[in-house]
Amino acid sequence: MINKIIEASLKNRFIIIAAFALIIFWGFVSIKDTPIDAIPDIGELQIIVYADWPGRSPKDVEDQLIYPLTTGLMGTPGTKVVRSTSAFGFGLVNMIFEDGTDFYWARTRVLERLDFAKRDIPEDAAVTLGPDATALGQIFWYTVEGEGYDLGELRSLQDWYIRYQLNAVKGVSEVASVGGYVKQYQIDIDPNKLLAQDIKIHEVINAVQKSNLDVGAKVFEEGGAEFIVRGIGFIKNVSNIENIVIGAKEGIPIYVKSVATVTIGPEFRRGALDREGKEVTGGVVLMRYGENPLEVIRRIKEKIEELSVGLPEGVRIIPFYDRTGLILRAVNTLKTALIQEIFITLFVITIFLLHFWGSIVISIVLPIGVLISFILMRLFGIDANIMSLGGIAIAIGVMVDSGCVLVENIYRKIAVRSQELGVPALAPEERLRVCTEGAQEVGKPVLFALLTTIVGFMPVFVLTGQAGKLFKPLAFTKTFAMAGAAIIALVLLPTLSYYFLKGKLRLPEENKTTQSLYRRYKPIISWALANKKKVMIVAVSILLVGVLCASFMKQEFMPPLNEGDLLFMPVLLPGASLTQVMEVMKKQDIIIKNEFPEVEWAVGKLGRAETATDPAPVVMIETIIHLKDKKYWRRGMTRDKLIYQIQEKTRMPGVSPIMTQPIRNRIDMLATGIQTPVGIKVFGSDLGKTVEIAIQIEKIVANVKGAVSPYAERISSRPYFEIEINRERAARYGVKVSDIQHIIMTAIGGMNLTTTVEGRERYPVRIRYMRELRDSPEALKRIFVPTPAGEHIPLAQVAELKKVLGPAVINSENTLTYARIFVNVDQDKVGLIDFVKKAKRAVDEKIVSGDLKLPSGYFISWSGQFESEMESRKKLIPSLLIALFVILLLLYIAFKNTASLLILSTGIPVSLMGGIILLFILGFKFSTAVWVGFIALFGVATDNAVVLLSTLDNLFKKKSPNTVEKIRETVIEGCLLRARPAVMTTTTTIVALLPVMLATGAGSEIMKPMASPTVGGLITATLSNLILVPVIYSWIKERQKSGRNL
Repeated sequence: MINKIIEASLKNRFIIIAAFALIIFWGFVSIKDTPIDAIPDIGELQIIVYADWPGRSPKDVEDQLIYPLTTGLMGTPGTKVVRSTSAFGFGLVNMIFEDGTDFYWARTRVLERLDFAKRDIPEDAAVTLGPDATALGQIFWYTVEGEGYDLGELRSLQDWYIRYQLNAVKGVSEVASVGGYVKQYQIDIDPNKLLAQDIKIHEVINAVQKSNLDVGAKVFEEGGAEFIVRGIGFIKNVSNIENIVIGAKEGIPIYVKSVATVTIGPEFRRGALDREGKEVTGGVVLMRYGENPLEVIRRIKEKIEELSVGLPEGVRIIPFYDRTGLILRAVNTLKTALIQEIFITLFVITIFLLHFWGSIVISIVLPIGVLISFILMRLFGIDANIMSLGGIAIAIGVMVDSGCVLVENIYRKIAVRSQELGVPALAPEERLRVCTEGAQEVGKPVLFALLTTIVGFMPVFVLTGQAGKLFKPLAFTKTFAMAGAAIIALVLLPTLSYYFLKGKLRLPEENKTTQSLYRRYKPIISWALANKKKVMIVAVSILLVGVLCASFMKQEFMPPLNEGDLLFMPVLLPGASLTQVMEVMKKQDIIIKNEFPEVEWAVGKLGRAETATDPAPVVMIETIIHLKDKKYWRRGMTRDKLIYQIQEKTRMPGVSPIMTQPIRNRIDMLATGIQTPVGIKVFGSDLGKTVEIAIQIEKIVANVKGAVSPYAERISSRPYFEIEINRERAARYGVKVSDIQHIIMTAIGGMNLTTTVEGRERYPVRIRYMRELRDSPEALKRIFVPTPAGEHIPLAQVAELKKVLGPAVINSENTLTYARIFVNVDQDKVGLIDFVKKAKRAVDEKIVSGDLKLPSGYFISWSGQFESEMESRKKLIPSLLIALFVILLLLYIAFKNTASLLILSTGIPVSLMGGIILLFILGFKFSTAVWVGFIALFGVATDNAVVLLSTLDNLFKKKSPNTVEKIRETVIEGCLLRARPAVMTTTTTIVALLPVMLATGAGSEIMKPMASPTVGGLITATLSNLILVPVIYSWIKERQKSGRNL
């Protein structure tokens, strides 16, 4: 079949060239249309349900709102786990779906269940579906700043002008505001004046609500014209509210201003934004699921430029987090490496072949192979990112292997045939015949070598979770590139060889590079065949050195991707006020900016932006630290050292610092609800008890080797002021519980009565008691409660007022509440999985000894990045064994000889140890990226040996050597025939990977460990293929000739 394909392509040369011209055009179109991002979206598919219930405690939100929603939503098809968070005034239900679930299908299913679940929640709670964005959706943050404008004016500009304009940009799912002050009309009631005027608070409420509306009265006609009748009654300013009539007493109107003070002030807020000590306002842009982030950000920037013209004088929109930089750095790292690889490969081939057009023919595999990869990426919906481009990058050197072998063989055949015929150049018909013969001779081993390369990478496709989402794009693109290379080698290269390998061609033996290679290689292989035991000792020694190196290497799940920006996340103790957290944030941001010249800017956020994707409590600070280019850093400063110094300089009592990166934090929080490598969850019915157990576990884990700053959330000790109604006393006065609760909500908490309509802007009108009458326990006790008899009694007479401690936030998973312990791990001392094993053992020992008591119904769960590492190991090891079995099966099918199979299999352990030795020298740890590199290596480790063995078999069939000397001479002849293509393919593969090995840009942290096994493994594999394989082959043939079986 392969021979027929080669023959057909050479007979239809014009059609082949025309077809590949169309492929090239299609490839360039695909490159232009392929979405670009920094990394694949490795977060789990999540649908967020957001519930807003202002002023309610976490306990009320959990019991009355989130728990009914969670139970109603559980059982949604495809759901893997349902997590929920109940906080002050709002709650979130995070529904995590199984991999492979369609995003919008999942949203539709949740909406269906949500309609049912809403039946059991309070009427005044608002429940909505979160934006159609993922964990990587927060692509652009900005501040709105301007001298001479207060935070209220800037926030209004953001809310009513900037936000909606940016939200209209194609690809934007949501624009959320954060920081500044929302304008609010505030009616501060004086209860003493209410009492004096004999007015009840609900009368004020009714009056205000009925005084803010426009009405229509159809039309009337006059003079042949029709006039639309409109009654104007919307509140426009403070004066409108002040002059609202509540009632009348003895013919004298009682206005709102008679019993209250009306002002404009800030609405109650749960978030703030700070730029280096100065409070600002701003927003965050969320990208819609499936969009191209680079294109969306470009459109956002264009819209901002357009908006800037219409902004008030001096007001600017200033980005402080922009994914573009990371995307371009990551893609440019790989793009530069790809271009360098192509030129380096061309250079290496030219040195070996010393024929310019022959080198061009071989090198044509690279650009066309890359274009084929992009065509298939577009068809399969794979974005261009560091992983997908990395797959092409690590395939570059291997892609030309087939071309090298095939074109080199055709070149040799043409040169030999020209010498036999004594002509300087072959006639076209003869050249066509020789090209067909030369391509067919190596077509089968070339195809089998490519098949083993492709099959060897199959284990990556079985990876699941984060590892699967990260490496599958790489596996796809590498497979695409190799498949493209196979098609080009067998279909296009014979045709191009026919056109370009003409004229006088020198025999390989006349090539100076080849002569130099033969001159050095022939005595080595001759010595090796005469000293087989010594060769075997060297081979075994390499294996032992590799095993020794492996025993000293540490482990990690994945090398951390350097995003460029840092995310500093200090957390204060529950109960800290917004004012206190704001002071801490300002101090830390000033320190970060002023004391570290490596920092370009630092913008901190406390609490949450107004989006369902941000569950942060007020006590959590998130400061994005944008770093300058490294050339502006102090000498000797490293990223790790900078992180350590920032943490030390900003350390404050009662503040737990966590340093991470923006994308990494979002992914970790989504995957496990934990933002550290290891997290421990204590499940139980009593939150206070779970926190108590968590604090004990924190102390136990702190003593485990490798633990760094374990921290148990103190979420059960937030100060509460509870007003418990005495029903008997209330009944004595004829007061209903609902009437007392209404007074508590409006007089103390404040209630938004209505909303003003001021052009495009909308602002709430709030009613509440005056601050001095509600800002202390004693003042609250004196709040008046009206009775049906017309009396006003103090609240303390019908309720007990007391200070207690309660939950700051309630987290649950599948309806079970839990407390969390966050643990950072020093992975230079211990691997994550080993650490978790030791920590589990330490906790279990304390449980067995009785030092740590778990009540009935309570249990401990461990989660974090180590779960992904364990999952990838479980998947990789068996699938790797299956892949090796399939590779060996393919080799057996190719040769149908057990001895040949055993010879070829020797290259796998030797290449494995070569890769390990290089990893050890370079100081890399074992990780999923490294094992993916080894998988790539196993597929190519035997390629040259396959071709060499095929050549040796053909020579032995032709010559049938019958003595030891003849056997060795035949082996040497075969080795010399294949030495040039073998060394050429290995050199191109290794040298082609050097740009990746030497890269320093974003993404190189993952690519280097992945490329290293191939480089190190191919060095030892080449030595094995050119020395060990011939030695074993010769040994077998010699034993067979002497009549001894294996």
